[in-house]
Amino acid sequence: MLDKDIQRLLDTVFNVAPGAFPPAIDPLRAAAIEAPLRFGGAPEPVDSVVDVRIAGAGTEIPLRIYRPEAQSPLPLIVFAHGGGWVTGSLESHDKFCRILARRLPAVVVSVDYRCAPEHVYPAALDDVATAWHWARANARKLGADARRFALAGDSSGGNLAAALALRLRSEGAAQPQLQLLLYPALDATCSRAAYRDFATGFNLSAQQMAWYWDVYRAGADQQAPELSPLAADDLSRLAPSVIAVAENDVLRDDGIDYATRLHAAGVPTRLIRCEGMIHGFVRWTGMVPAAHRWIDTVLQASREALKLRV
Repeated sequence: MLDKDIQRLLDTVFNVAPGAFPPAIDPLRAAAIEAPLRFGGAPEPVDSVVDVRIAGAGTEIPLRIYRPEAQSPLPLIVFAHGGGWVTGSLESHDKFCRILARRLPAVVVSVDYRCAPEHVYPAALDDVATAWHWARANARKLGADARRFALAGDSSGGNLAAALALRLRSEGAAQPQLQLLLYPALDATCSRAAYRDFATGFNLSAQQMAWYWDVYRAGADQQAPELSPLAADDLSRLAPSVIAVAENDVLRDDGIDYATRLHAAGVPTRLIRCEGMIHGFVRWTGMVPAAHRWIDTVLQASREALKLRV
């Protein structure tokens, strides 16, 4: 069942005839920024927002750092935005990062990683990894607790967060205290039942998601765990996890199956099924009041994982 405000969006704003396929990149990127401006409501206040650049692999990686007004020692969250590894930016997820910083509360480091098709797998993952190590090394300077870290991301950003946790484990590096995955994309084969159940009519189509995967992976092996985390043979010794899925979403089963396997591997895992929602809902809080309730449910589970008392 669809939330009434989600249904209204589907009937009006998202009820447009499909354009040429594959889509043109520039309009997609413009739309990714426009959506939260139209549907995200007023930006939630935080104490400070600072843009910095750090050295990456032959490039500079833009970061945006959010600090809430809370003065107690705060966890640090490295956040990877969604957008199919093609669209999305610091601007497209600015409002949601403000929500994370203020409501959790936490210092949030949002990563403007390189996107496809100009930069294909694993460029985005490499950039998020670089940002992660920089954030850990600079936690105290950022006003964060140097003992509590989280990886977070929505959609393709959830993919990058999950893939980085796997990479950290393979390198013998410390895991975060939390991986927060919001309707993550975790299987490049696009073969789960939700791809058929919600193939069209729910904003993100199965055809669109398959195209995003193909553009990002650029011929890489679909079964590479750092591309498709669900392809990993072993999910043990990973960070405690909070995974939120939208009820009506082609990616729903990716998140459900990952949560099931993490739990079976002994990883403390909380799965939150966001009833009535569709892909992308966390950025539509100005138009979908129920999105606030689900975000608060997710953040309460995240607080528990990070042992925050707020």
